[in-house]
Parts: sequence; C-alpha cells; structure tokens
Amino acid sequence: MKKIKHVKNNMLRGDGNATKALLIDVAGKLIAEQGYEKTTSKNICERAKANSAAINYHFGSHDGLYVAVLEEVHRYLLNIKELQEIEEKNISAKEKLVQFLDTFILNVWKKECWQIKVWARELMNPSPFIAKILSENAIPKLNIVVKIFSGYTGLSKNNPKLYSCILSTMAPFALTFLVRSNNTEVIKLLPVRYSEEDLIEDLKAFALKGIEVFCQK
Repeated sequence: MKKIKHVKNNMLRGDGNATKALLIDVAGKLIAEQGYEKTTSKNICERAKANSAAINYHFGSHDGLYVAVLEEVHRYLLNIKELQEIEEKNISAKEKLVQFLDTFILNVWKKECWQIKVWARELMNPSPFIAKILSENAIPKLNIVVKIFSGYTGLSKNNPKLYSCILSTMAPFALTFLVRSNNTEVIKLLPVRYSEEDLIEDLKAFALKGIEVFCQK
C-alpha cells in the first residue's frame, strides 16, 4: 500500500515547476476562450494530460489555480522590473514618461495572447480575487508609475491631481484595449479607414498633451 501511494505522489509531483507552469498555461488559454465559470478542473487536467488531482496538489483548489493565472497575467502584461528599469534610468523625466507609455502600449495593446484576453474578461466581469491581485501585484507597480508621473508633472505624490493625471492618461488606452480585446467592430464602423497603428499614435499624442495640463509651471 505504501509503495502504491509513493508511486501516485511521484506521478503528481513530476517536475513540480513544469507541471505548475503547464496547468497555468492551459487554464489561461481555456479561460480566455470560454471564461472562468465555464472552465472546470476536469477540462484543464484533460487538456494538460495531467493527473486529476494535480490542481489540488499544486494550487490547493480550482480557485487557487485561477489566482495563479491572474498573477501570471500581471507579470506578463507589465513586469515590475521593466518599470523599475525605466524609473531608475539616467534620462529626463519626459523620456521616462514616453518610455513608460511605449512599454505599456507594447505590452498591453499589441500582444495577441491569452493573458490579454483573460485580463479583459476579469475587468469586464471581476472575480472575488481581483482585490487580492490588485493589492499584491498592481499597487507596487502603481507606486513606480506615480514616481514617473510625479517626476514629469512636478506634482507631489500626496496631491490628488497627480492621480487624476494618471487615470486621465490611462483611461483612453484602457477603453480601447477593452474594445479591441472583446472583438468589437467599432473602428471598422468609422466612415474612414483607421489603422490601429494610427490610433495608438494619436492616443499617445493626446495623452502627452493632456499631461501637460497638470504640469506645475
């Protein structure tokens, strides 16, 4: 009996990190396709060709796996190391701001991947786990973004206008991101041809001009 149990545990463990990464990847792709509520542990394990107990073993529960998926989404969309590198560079405040916008656009807008689709679903229909994800993953990144915007505008980190500036800057990108991620045809309905590249450049120019309104003279 002990030998059988030992063999079963080895099957569950395998290469622990590889198995966890595989389950997160498979779960992410399924959730991107059909949503969290329709994605079962059985579906995930079958597609991953993993033991039916693998999710509970590695993540504690189906919900635990989804939290791990959302954590992976946040790491992928805007890595904190990328933000730290921008903030610590020996360049002007405006160059830091432009590099932040370019990085944000590249990571969030131009990538076609399950992480983008999962995050769009989460924003449109928040799960009970979003507060945990934001507090543990988004807040540390926001602190760096605050430094970048504060350095350019001259606004204090305690000034509410600084956060109005950040929200006003990011809102158009967030809205168009949701439109694009949910496969709507809004841009195609315009009476003129309008490429995504042109839209991105216009949004960026609009953002930079808007930020100037908040700059301390």
